[in-house]
Amino acid sequence: MKGSAMEFDIKGPVTAERLLAAARKAGVLREDAPPAAVQPGREPDIKDELLTPAEVATYYRVDPKTVTRWAKAGKLSSIRTLGGHRRYRKSEVLGLMRAGDRAA
Repeated sequence: MKGSAMEFDIKGPVTAERLLAAARKAGVLREDAPPAAVQPGREPDIKDELLTPAEVATYYRVDPKTVTRWAKAGKLSSIRTLGGHRRYRKSEVLGLMRAGDRAA
């Protein structure tokens, strides 16, 4: 499906595990593909909840575009969905918030 957006019906919070299962079910990802296929070079924690840029923005009280800029600058790591959208690990977002609280 080169060049077309895909949508998956995922019930409940979006996690890497559910995203992988939906991709395998849709036939987009091979059954034997490792979890690292989500983001080459980094194996995701499949139990970690993934957040959209808007959800991260509410934690930091910034615009979602700012969150995307942080990801591009390497301040926050992201996972790309098969449709090209960014998702952020909730544990990392909360960890950065705690680190910022300690630095203040």
